[in-house]
Amino acid sequence: MSNIKILDCTLRDGGYINNWNFGQQNIKSIIEKLVLAGCDYIECGIIKDSDYDVDKTLFSDFNQLEKFIPKSFNSQLVLLINYGEVPIEKINFKNKDIIIKVTFKKNQVKEALEYSKILISNGYKVFINPMNTISYSKIELMDLLKEVNGINPLGFSIVDTTGEMNNNDTLNLFSTIDKTLNKNIILCFHSHNNLQLSFSNAQVLIEQNTSRTIVIDSTAYGMGRGAGNLCTELLMKYLNDNKDGHYELIHILKLIDEKILKIFKVFPWGYSIPYYISASLHCHPNYAKYLIDKKNITNDKILKILSKIPSDKRGIYDKTLIEKVYSSI
Repeated sequence: MSNIKILDCTLRDGGYINNWNFGQQNIKSIIEKLVLAGCDYIECGIIKDSDYDVDKTLFSDFNQLEKFIPKSFNSQLVLLINYGEVPIEKINFKNKDIIIKVTFKKNQVKEALEYSKILISNGYKVFINPMNTISYSKIELMDLLKEVNGINPLGFSIVDTTGEMNNNDTLNLFSTIDKTLNKNIILCFHSHNNLQLSFSNAQVLIEQNTSRTIVIDSTAYGMGRGAGNLCTELLMKYLNDNKDGHYELIHILKLIDEKILKIFKVFPWGYSIPYYISASLHCHPNYAKYLIDKKNITNDKILKILSKIPSDKRGIYDKTLIEKVYSSI
């Protein structure tokens, strides 16, 4: 059996497109089709400390998710927490087989790892998800990996938040992490397709000679804000053709036809020059979105504005900063 696995995060990362408002029947149908397709992991949404809306994939309790899950399934379920949004005492799920993905910014490392450590000590399975992983220096990354090894989570992620990574970047991060990370820890990869390299970077990882389990994130039809994400259907076909893939593509194609294309018609995503510019300048994609929403800014002006953002401020979105820079041009 292949050590390469697929994590479909349509209901989580794809939710940035439609404010996670898929509708309760669609949520159920999407999960069912992902299970039938053989997805190894399904990231079903985000844990939020807020009022629950049955039509959205924003959950405050695992019981809210249970009603959408088929009676028989082999996929592992995942929910994401943005560190700082949910107090640790609010995480009290009866089903501890669910994987909690803790994502955090570079300035939150110490606190986020302590938060993750408490979750692990309470019996939860945890993926550690450092945003914009490429922004870490070699020393910073080694220090982070040392701390991660100490708490020994289920998984650790390479996260291409800005969508700027190329094959060399992917290989360099993989090499450092694979040599340093405890061998029992899963290595995950989450990319954005700003430079149209998500699929290429995934193939680079797939072809590495490692016994470590590799989990690659994707979404149906690449659903995701801006340029979108790696397409689940492309990844499944590649693994079926080149590895010991077990995926039933017909169910993903039905999912796209019946659910995803309807969303795409209202909230389109895909390649765009502003997101290409933001990635090439190492900027968080929300900077590009802010300028796109102005409606009347040319691409050359977007380049000029984003170039004015200080290099150490580009990786984390700051609305006040972009408003100030925009007003000064």
